[in-house]
Amino acid sequence: MTENSTKITKKPATSVKKNSSVKGSSKNKKRKKKRNNIGIICGTAAAAIVIVMGGGYFIGRAYYGNRFLSGTTVNGVDVGGKTFEQACDLLGVNDMPYELTVKTIDGTPVVFKTADFDYRLSGKDDLQKIYDSVNRKSWFSGFIQNSIYSFNEDITFDVEKLQKLVEKANWGDVETADAKLGLNEDKTAYVITPEVQGNKITDMKKLEAYVTQSVATGELSVELDKDTGCYSLPKVKSADLEDDCKKRNDVFQLSVTYDFDYTTETLTGEELMKIIKLKDDGSYTVDRKKAMEYVEKLAKKYDTYNTKRKFHATLQGDIIVPTSSDAKYGWWIDQEKTCDDLVDMLEKGESVDKVDPIYYSTGYFDFTGVESARSKDDDIGDTYIEIDLTDQHLWYYEKGKKKLDTYIVSGQTTSEARTTLPGVYKLWSKETNKRMKDTNADGDEWDTKCNFWNNVSLCGIGLHDSTWRGGYFGGEIYKYNGSHGCINMSYDDAKYVYDNVPYGTPVVMYYKSADK
Repeated sequence: MTENSTKITKKPATSVKKNSSVKGSSKNKKRKKKRNNIGIICGTAAAAIVIVMGGGYFIGRAYYGNRFLSGTTVNGVDVGGKTFEQACDLLGVNDMPYELTVKTIDGTPVVFKTADFDYRLSGKDDLQKIYDSVNRKSWFSGFIQNSIYSFNEDITFDVEKLQKLVEKANWGDVETADAKLGLNEDKTAYVITPEVQGNKITDMKKLEAYVTQSVATGELSVELDKDTGCYSLPKVKSADLEDDCKKRNDVFQLSVTYDFDYTTETLTGEELMKIIKLKDDGSYTVDRKKAMEYVEKLAKKYDTYNTKRKFHATLQGDIIVPTSSDAKYGWWIDQEKTCDDLVDMLEKGESVDKVDPIYYSTGYFDFTGVESARSKDDDIGDTYIEIDLTDQHLWYYEKGKKKLDTYIVSGQTTSEARTTLPGVYKLWSKETNKRMKDTNADGDEWDTKCNFWNNVSLCGIGLHDSTWRGGYFGGEIYKYNGSHGCINMSYDDAKYVYDNVPYGTPVVMYYKSADK
């Protein structure tokens, strides 16, 4: 605690002259008598004055007995004629402050009792010293001279106690967060989530120092703000994101919709923004790598080329048809060309309502020109050739109606090179008077002709007439006297296929269970 200093300054007192009485001469009786009368009168008057003056003195002394003398100022405040309590009120030292209030950055008050950290002001004690020093016997001197006093009000408190109180107080637990740019709940537009100024103290030492310094300067109503250094401040504010938000929403409105016959897939919004690279001026470039990643996702989801399929067989019901290296039917996206097309559309900055991917293969629809029968679980439809390789039976269905029902002979199963592989094929091409000459992988050679050649694979598997069989088909002929992999048919049946089955028609071949 610093020792308070009390400074008292007084002006020098003005000298007061007292009246004196003069005795008269007795030369003349008459005159003497007169003078005696005058003396009596004067004496009486003097006595009266003394009495009056004496009475006034005591009245004044009694009045100023509990007051500051007239002409007294303390710290520039006129306290003349005021009681001690009145002077305390005038100087603002009458009451000791009861509370210290610290408002957090969000305005929440945190209150401390000053008594809990031994807070004290010296002002009232200093004023008491001045009050006690007044010479009230010379109360009248206040009318002829001024008394000027001053003191510096000292503040004392226990710093350690205060800092412990500050440390233990509940200042809040809200974390500071930067403003963020993201999609709204419906994912229809970009919006800004405003920054959050947290009330959680991140530097307690700076808080303690700031509060301590404020109290030391007499401030008992303290407000914390960002400049105190005790809070973590947002690094990114809403205003920082406004331009970017607008740019993104402008691009966000673009869309490209791909048509997959039974459904559509739209590139827009959040997915689109992964492909777009925004520039500061609001323009953008297309990231081809990201565009290709999107096309790859489409292919993975919608490609059916060279895959196993569910199929409803005529005799067996629902089955799974495996795939093979020769079975090349289905939808197969050309990813490179589709990606190039996508980049071109996005660079033009115009939305596209419906567009087909670019395909290597498009299945039945590509050749027939009729509306695709493609669905989520089926890309074969209701027009197809079905070949049961176990029962050696062939059916042709057109729009769900059976048009052909006949027996066949398939590849000989005693030779792996001659075995007809299961899978979903399609009718690629047709020829008449076809010469069939080749050598199997096992070295078996053949050279023959047919009238109607219906090619269903790129490796040379065809549905053709085999007049040399003399009209014998079906049964177990394939096991000991089968073809070299083709489907042998009668002349009329092969001709029917040639004349009536359109290009691109699916050809489904399968064995029952593991039979070959």
